[in-house]
Amino acid sequence: MNWQEKLTNQMALTEPVHYIVNDPDNLCFEPAIADLIEQAGVVLFSDTDPIALRLCFEEWFDSDERSALLIRVVDEQPSIPYDIEFPARRVDFDISEVIPELDATVLRALSPKDYEQLQSAVKIYGADKLNRNASLDFILRHIYKIAPEIIQSETDLVRLLIRKHYLGIEMPLVIEERLIETLQVREQFGRWDFTRIVPDRTEFFAFLQQQWLLHLQRKSQRYEIKESSWPADDLVVPFDDQDIKVFVDNLFADGILQAVDFDGLGKDDWEWVGVVADDESRDLLRVRQLLNKLSNQFIVQDLPLPEDSEQWEEIARELGVLNSLSHSLKGTEIYALNTDIAYLNSKVDDYFETWLQTNFGKLINTPTTRFPKMLHKIPDWLNLKVCKGQKVCLLVMDGMGFQQWNYVKEHIIDIPHVRVEERGVFSWVPTITSIARQALFSGKQPRSFPDSWHITAKEKALWHAFWEDKGLSKTEVAYEVTLEKHKDLESFKDRFHSPKLKVAGFVINYIDKQMHGIEGGMPLLNVAVSKWLELWQFTSKIEALLDSGFEVVITADHGNQEAVGQSWPNEGVKAETKGERVRLYKHTVEYSSDTADVLEWPAKKFGLPPDLYPLVSRGRHAFVQKGKQIVGHGGISLHEVVVPLAIITREHHVKESQL
Repeated sequence: MNWQEKLTNQMALTEPVHYIVNDPDNLCFEPAIADLIEQAGVVLFSDTDPIALRLCFEEWFDSDERSALLIRVVDEQPSIPYDIEFPARRVDFDISEVIPELDATVLRALSPKDYEQLQSAVKIYGADKLNRNASLDFILRHIYKIAPEIIQSETDLVRLLIRKHYLGIEMPLVIEERLIETLQVREQFGRWDFTRIVPDRTEFFAFLQQQWLLHLQRKSQRYEIKESSWPADDLVVPFDDQDIKVFVDNLFADGILQAVDFDGLGKDDWEWVGVVADDESRDLLRVRQLLNKLSNQFIVQDLPLPEDSEQWEEIARELGVLNSLSHSLKGTEIYALNTDIAYLNSKVDDYFETWLQTNFGKLINTPTTRFPKMLHKIPDWLNLKVCKGQKVCLLVMDGMGFQQWNYVKEHIIDIPHVRVEERGVFSWVPTITSIARQALFSGKQPRSFPDSWHITAKEKALWHAFWEDKGLSKTEVAYEVTLEKHKDLESFKDRFHSPKLKVAGFVINYIDKQMHGIEGGMPLLNVAVSKWLELWQFTSKIEALLDSGFEVVITADHGNQEAVGQSWPNEGVKAETKGERVRLYKHTVEYSSDTADVLEWPAKKFGLPPDLYPLVSRGRHAFVQKGKQIVGHGGISLHEVVVPLAIITREHHVKESQL
């Protein structure tokens, strides 16, 4: 019997019993334990909302056939009503009993997915009882594969930082602080400000961007790159190192680094990937690189397939860049590649949709560590910023996928002294506005608003109620929809002029409105968005928010997918909602079992009101006239479910050379 089974065997998971599980270490989300809970048909409640708890308990109690109900508590939250608490059985989950060799406070900072690997490492390497620093060092080596003592040169250091930030290796702050501490004691790194470039990927890539220009200048003069400490405005990144060169190619292809204007390269120099070209040759090169990289993962399968949400977020971003570039290019070469790109999108959706059905339930309850994983987790994450005195503006661009985000980003990165942190976040399924946006503005799962899931009229009240619960007054919170109607800059500024304002929630509907009326598919939608961003002076609007002291968080309620109509038979049951890629019913609907491109989404299992029965589209299916091409949403493709989450801030240090 493994340690996960020993923990769960404290409970009769298949019996109609409810438990209060004290779980400060997030062990309910350890993959093997989460699988045991799911396989037993257990209902796991992991929320702090007492009203949602009451709804969940009564729904579970009234069910004819039921397994156990686990009410997960941390620091006595949520507050449990007496009639639920009194008959409940109590269980404690404690990771320090599983891995007693390591410091308990350090263990508590880790992601639960790391516990199994860590316990195995402790067994293999026979660790004795370790103090805090020794525990941190053990974790750096065996979880993050970092041995600080072998990082002796700038080359070693840059390899480490590129690997950490480009591959998206998320570390708890306490682990990062220990890594910084071990690097700072090296005399050769005395000028490096690790407190900025180790935890903050935007700071590191801004530094790398500045170093790239220095590299080009040095190369054109044909000077050798020196290994040295870091003088101001001197080149320290050895871009010609083969390991670093591979990463840099991908960073420019992905759009994480921006091409610069530069003259002086030779015809055969590899650096053209990071230099602005007069023609479309550079964008075509980026398309080829991204297509090759993603094809190796999903078609050739030389690389492992994504296993967790963070990896899918990165795939969504990369595929968004690839698709937007391919739509913007013309000529015989790109036309020849379009078939391969379409096939790649199809394969990605096949893998993602299978992964989503297995993992969506776990994702709903996953606690936020550094960034939220789902839309309804965003308000609590924003509240952490507000509690530190930061004004925040949540800007929701209805219907924006990663393709459109690339155009939005272009209008932000040229703002002076701005930082853009790009992430991804999961929407709700079905991916429709009324469900996703209410979850986003309320901070709750859709099962908490069973009477309004089909409308958006209650968003303002839900947004204000969330912040009132956090102690803010109405005058400190703003909400407005259809923000695009404020074309004039002064009119726009009036939305947030009050000095009392601490939180703003704004919705821009333009992309979603264009999507539903567009003829010509995704290319024309992207063109329309690009033109609108210019006409609406999007850059000036974001700059005004930053100038007013706001941190701007840009996201979407759902993305979008190109699809082809397959029609839909008159099933004899009235659909409550008829979307282009979803049908929602009040009763289960029989449909042909060989319709592989339609799926009944398990509403009750996945956080929706229990009397909903959604039929969602897979792949490129649409519930419209057969053969009609659309851009829509409502289904479970990667492009609809995973949407951008971008944090826009002013940089606090003007010159990167001051690092």
